[in-house]
Amino acid sequence: MEGSKILIITEDFDLRTKISEILKIVKYNVKSTDSGRQAIAMMRSDRFDVVICGINVLEIDGFGILSVVNKFSEISSVSFIMLLNEQNHRLAGRAMEMGADGYLASPFDDAALLHQVELRLRKKKFQYENFVRQHNLPASIPDSTFEKHWVRSHFEEKPSRPYQKSQILYHPGERQSFGLHYVVSGKIKTYITDAFGNVMITGICGTGDYFGLQGILLRDENMEAAEAIEDSRITTIPSNDVDGLLSACPQLLSVFVKDLARNLNQRNQRLLETTYYSVRKRVAKALTHLAEVDYNVGANGKLLLPRNDFARIVGVASETLSRVLSDFAKEKLIEKDGHNIIILNKDALKGIKN
Repeated sequence: MEGSKILIITEDFDLRTKISEILKIVKYNVKSTDSGRQAIAMMRSDRFDVVICGINVLEIDGFGILSVVNKFSEISSVSFIMLLNEQNHRLAGRAMEMGADGYLASPFDDAALLHQVELRLRKKKFQYENFVRQHNLPASIPDSTFEKHWVRSHFEEKPSRPYQKSQILYHPGERQSFGLHYVVSGKIKTYITDAFGNVMITGICGTGDYFGLQGILLRDENMEAAEAIEDSRITTIPSNDVDGLLSACPQLLSVFVKDLARNLNQRNQRLLETTYYSVRKRVAKALTHLAEVDYNVGANGKLLLPRNDFARIVGVASETLSRVLSDFAKEKLIEKDGHNIIILNKDALKGIKN
């Protein structure tokens, strides 16, 4: 199902890249890591539909990750596919005994990968629909396992509208801003502007993300503007319809409150960094953070974000950003390819002193 969230975990860079590229072709929202600890943190902070995990992973191996997944109730229902280096019945049996939903043995072709993923997604959807039917809960969210899927399904059944690159979706306070907006495809930025025309980007939203929560929950004017970074399709549920959903399904409010709290924590962290971190440290953190979100990264690891937008995320002038990036390029931390940036040494960027 388009927009479903998939996490790939393996220390094999080429395999990670291959799987990611295949899944992105069919519009899945893909993230990846080579670190077991980071993978567990990602699963506990974000809701993934499917996890594809190799045995050879840094810090914690694949079986260790599967054991942790089974331990925590909030992530235990994720569909887990184990990657095997070869057709090893002993390892396959061990994975299935520990609770894996399936496995893929190398070498495997594109069709086998897509079949495994689609099978798990169909099973998850069937389980949800069966639960709702058995409990006569047409407007309820059964538990946290299906929160994101439930929210997405309500957007995906609505018509979407196309927006061209640089097209404004709405300005602060406009009627179009009163609603919940879902990114079917493309990428959107939300931002605020002061009386002097200074702009601060408050969020970057890609396929599967939604925005506009603040105005919905506060019952107030949305003080942000929204603009398409690239050609996009957006589905909007008007605020009155959202009110109806919340009345019919109070559990949905907890989903939105969690997301709003998560966004608030991220903004507080950015405020702290802007106040106390050096420009070099802020640029380095922004680079590594953006690189961890797959819809910001293109072929060959290039960051797909206009330079002016990057400067507004960091909170510096474009000239200052260019100077810092030039320094990073001289230090072989990044490579500048026209307007694109390729990270060469993520660990060194993370280790830059304040």
